[in-house]
Amino acid sequence: MTIEESISKLKINLIRRRPFYGVILMKLNELRESDAIDIASTDGNTIFYNREYMESLTESERNFYLLHQLYHCIFMHPIRMVNKDSKVANIAADYLVNYYIDMEKEEFRRNQIMIIPPKDALMVESQEDKDLLEKLSFEQLYEILYKNMKKQEQNKNIDDNSESNGDGKSGLGKNINYQNVKEDLIRPKNVQKTSSNMRRIIQESIITNKMQGNKSMGDMPGNLLRKIEDLIGTRLPWHKYLRRYLSNIASDDLSFDTPDKNHIYRELILPGPYEDENRLEDILFVIDTSGSISDDDLNNFMTQAYNICNDFNATGKIIFFDSIVQDIFDIDKDNFKKARPAGGEGTNIDSAFSYIRDKKLKYICAVVLTDGYFPRPNILIRNVIWCLTEDATTRNIEGYKGSKMIKM
Repeated sequence: MTIEESISKLKINLIRRRPFYGVILMKLNELRESDAIDIASTDGNTIFYNREYMESLTESERNFYLLHQLYHCIFMHPIRMVNKDSKVANIAADYLVNYYIDMEKEEFRRNQIMIIPPKDALMVESQEDKDLLEKLSFEQLYEILYKNMKKQEQNKNIDDNSESNGDGKSGLGKNINYQNVKEDLIRPKNVQKTSSNMRRIIQESIITNKMQGNKSMGDMPGNLLRKIEDLIGTRLPWHKYLRRYLSNIASDDLSFDTPDKNHIYRELILPGPYEDENRLEDILFVIDTSGSISDDDLNNFMTQAYNICNDFNATGKIIFFDSIVQDIFDIDKDNFKKARPAGGEGTNIDSAFSYIRDKKLKYICAVVLTDGYFPRPNILIRNVIWCLTEDATTRNIEGYKGSKMIKM
């Protein structure tokens, strides 16, 4: 199999089976051949590879190197290494990326993407080191390894002075000759542009994932997703969720008099959220206040609902429900805080849906904030967005016609 065929096969498999990664890989620049590098490298915009070396590898080995570079892009290591010692930064980034790939190797294998790391890959074996990598950021690991390198320089005795990571608790960095490190991170020419572009690509992929109920990530460990979200500083970007959802809803309630051309999605011009004449009217917030909802969950529900109201200058109603409808409030961004949650018993989503149906409420979408622990709904209403807690169950929600799921 040629290198081009191998790359094409990996792209197709990722798009079909792990689309979170596939979408990001497709949105980067085309992979580029370069004789100036030893194996593979990236500047955060483009993945480069040495043809002669890559053609000497098996398909599984090629997959490892290409995914290794893709993970560097996702975690923005070429950008984060700026103003750091490049050799130490490369080591820190490689430790983390290889650990993340190792976490997901079985999921890749289940999706027919085989991965074999090279023998000289910086991998950790002990649970102690794995636990440490789980806790450390790239910057924190860099500082540990940098101190280690300085100790080597001062003592000029690598074997005696590289036995710890600087705090005496781990073997990270042990026996590394920092002067002979092969570097695969390239500083981008335009750091700000590369950073903005990568954040946009990642956020769009996360949005797609959440709108599909996290299915597009397969069984990605939740802590790995949180690391990515923390890195790009994201909160639920309601503009993009609702724009994507509302773009499929034919409604006369939306005004296109002064469209927001800065938020064009798939060549659709949608209403600008900040103008009075473009305010979104008749949004329903259906909020679960049953006994399974913690105080933190309820606070998060109210925060997310308020964000929608504020961001879209929206008006509508809040419906608090448990086994019955407990209370209803007419709300907008100014009087939102007057709404007081009520409830605490069992959960029956049909109580809220029957109220919406029987009262013939006018609405553009119903945002249901819940943990999903209720019987399968028997009443069908239109345009539902399920906004779910992190530990929610989707067993009785999946297949609800015309709805979307978002995990908070």
